[in-house]
Amino acid sequence: MLTIRRKYGVVLSLIFIVFIIISNIILTKFFYKNFKEYITNDMKKNYEVSLSSLNDYLAINNINKNEMTVSDLNNNVINFILNRAYCQGALYDLNGKLLLKGAINEKEIDLNIYGISEETLNIVKDNKAIIDIERRPNSIIGKVSHLIYGKNNQAIGVIMLTNSYEKDYIRNKNINELVNYIFTGLFLIILISIYFLSSKIVNPLILLKNKVSEVGKGSYPSKINITSNDEVGVLVDSFNLMSEKLKMKDEQEKNIFRNITHELKSPITSISGYAQILSEDNFQDEEFKVIAIKRIIFECKRMNELVGTLLDISKQISDLEDYSYANVNLKFILNDIVQAKLISIKEKSLEIINETNDISVKGNKQYLYILVNNLVENAVKYSNNNSKIVIKLKNINEHTIFSISSQGKVIPIEKKESIFEPFVKGDGTSENKKNSHGLGLYICKNIVEAHNATIEVEVDGTKSKFIVKFTNVNILETS
Repeated sequence: MLTIRRKYGVVLSLIFIVFIIISNIILTKFFYKNFKEYITNDMKKNYEVSLSSLNDYLAINNINKNEMTVSDLNNNVINFILNRAYCQGALYDLNGKLLLKGAINEKEIDLNIYGISEETLNIVKDNKAIIDIERRPNSIIGKVSHLIYGKNNQAIGVIMLTNSYEKDYIRNKNINELVNYIFTGLFLIILISIYFLSSKIVNPLILLKNKVSEVGKGSYPSKINITSNDEVGVLVDSFNLMSEKLKMKDEQEKNIFRNITHELKSPITSISGYAQILSEDNFQDEEFKVIAIKRIIFECKRMNELVGTLLDISKQISDLEDYSYANVNLKFILNDIVQAKLISIKEKSLEIINETNDISVKGNKQYLYILVNNLVENAVKYSNNNSKIVIKLKNINEHTIFSISSQGKVIPIEKKESIFEPFVKGDGTSENKKNSHGLGLYICKNIVEAHNATIEVEVDGTKSKFIVKFTNVNILETS
C-alpha cells in the first residue's frame, strides 16, 4: 500500500527533479543570453574602433581615402587596427581571398577557427556589417566583419575582427553552475523541511488510522495524546471523544444485556417453578393452584412490560434522530400531566406547588411529554403522604430550567451518579423492586441528551430534586 508519507516523498522527489531540470534550462539560457549581449556590445565597439583606426592610419600616413586601392592594404594597416581594437583579425578581397592576417601579442591567428565564411562574406558585400557569435567547446568566438572603401568610394576589401571569450565563458559558466547549486540546495532544504513538516501531520494520521482499525475490530484503544491547535488536533480530539463514547455505549449495552438477563431470569424461574408444580400428576391443592396461576399471570405481565419498555427505548433512540423539532410549551404539558394524576395526588394528600412560567423550548413534543410525565410520576409515586411537590419552570440567562422537588423515599447517596443508568433503582425496597424495572430515568436521560440538555439530581436526606437544563440557543435543527 502506498502510504501518505510515501506519496509525499514521491511527489516531492518529482517536484525536485522537474525543478532542477527547468531551473537549469532557464538559468543556462539566461546566462547565455546575457553573455551573448556582452559579446555583441564588445564587437560593436571593435567595429567602431576599426573604422576610426583606419581613418587615423590614413591621416597619419597622408593617404587619401578616395585614392586608396587594394595595394594600400598592407600589414601596417591591419596591425594598426588590431592594436587599437586589441583583438585578432584578417583582410580579404571581395572574393574572399585572404590578403593579410594579423595578431596581437605575437599570437598567430588560426583561420580554421577565426576565418570568414562564405555566407558572412555575401552579407557583408551587400554593404552590411555583421556580427557572428560561434559556440565552441569551452569557449565562444565573437566576429565582426565589414567593408573597406577606397578609390571612388568603391569597396576594395573586407576586414574581419575576432576575439576569443574563453576566460569570460569559463567564468560565466562557473557562475551559472554556482547559482544552479545554490538554487538546488535551497530548494532541497525547502523540500526536506516540507517533508518533515508533513511528517508531523502524517504521523498523527497514521496513529489515528491504526486506532480506527482497533475500533473496527471491536476494541477501544487508549486515548491519543496529541495536542495541537490545528485541524489534526481537532480530528484527534473528535476521535478520542468518539472512542470514549463508543466504549461507554458498548459497556452500557453489555450492562443492559446482563440486567435484562437478570430481570428476565427471576420471572422465568418463578413461572417455571409454579408450572412444574401444577403439572405434577398428584397435584390437587386448589388454593395453591389459584395463587400459582395469579403469580404466573403477574410474572408474564412483568416480562411483557419489560420487553415493551425495551422496544420503546429502541424506538425512542431511532425516533429522536429522525423527528423534526418545534417550539413546545412546557407549561401546557406540565398542567396537562398534573391534571391526569390528580387521583393519585389526592389519594396521597399531596400538595402541588406550581411555580411555572409560560415558556417554550425547541424540541419534540411527544418525547418531552414522556420526560415530564416520568419525572412527575416518580415524584408522586415516591413522595410521602401529606408532603409537598414543588414544580418550577423559569428562564435563567441562556437556559430554561425545569425542576421538580419531592420528599419521600430516600435515594442512597452512592446511587446519585448512577441513577440515570438502565436498571438502576433508587429505592431498594422489595415492593418497588417488583413495580419498577429501573428504566424510567434512563429514558429521561436519552430524551434530555437528544435535546442537547442536561439532567441531574440533588439529594438532601429524604428530599430529592431533579433538574433539567435546556439551552435556549437553537441548535436542534435536523437535516
